[in-house]
Amino acid sequence: MAKRKSRRRTKLTFQRDTRSKGTDGFETSDWTLKGERFGSVEVLGGREGWAAQAVLGTQPLRIRIHYDSVIAECEPDRWRILNGTTVYEIESMSNPGLENKWLDFTCVTGTAVLS
Repeated sequence: MAKRKSRRRTKLTFQRDTRSKGTDGFETSDWTLKGERFGSVEVLGGREGWAAQAVLGTQPLRIRIHYDSVIAECEPDRWRILNGTTVYEIESMSNPGLENKWLDFTCVTGTAVLS
């Protein structure tokens, strides 16, 4: 019997934003590594929006990984996913069927910045 090739072969880095106040009172953004997992990245479709007289393109994606209790604590507004130098901003996370088998992330590119 031949082995099946896994579709989850993209190495993804999960980071959490840990903001801290400096001595000058301003917040600085520090990204803490929460884990590296293998997953699949699938394009859902593109859309364009108008803002300040310019066309802004975003590319919605679905990222799927095996369930992990550390990553399941994700807060979409404070976490991000890196794929090499590409930064994905997390819009939502779901646990399909509440079976603790997979975690699905809906993400966009083009809006998150690498600091």
